[in-house]
Amino acid sequence: MKDIFTFLLGAVVGAVFALLYAPQTGAETRAKLQTTAEEDWEKLLVQSQVELQKVQERLDQMQSEQGEADVQEAAEGEGAG
Repeated sequence: MKDIFTFLLGAVVGAVFALLYAPQTGAETRAKLQTTAEEDWEKLLVQSQVELQKVQERLDQMQSEQGEADVQEAAEGEGAG
């Protein structure tokens, strides 16, 4: 029980000091967090589109290579037959 009380007292004291020494108001902090989250979300969307494009290009390349291999294999099969 004493440990819980000590923990809660420490949490309250920490919260008070955090509020007293905070460089911004709560509204400013929330606005900054919102702006940062929106900017990071946009960066994530852009980066995901870039990576998706790379994956699509690689898939296209692999399909093209497979198609060329199939054509070559078919040509070799006709030549042998």
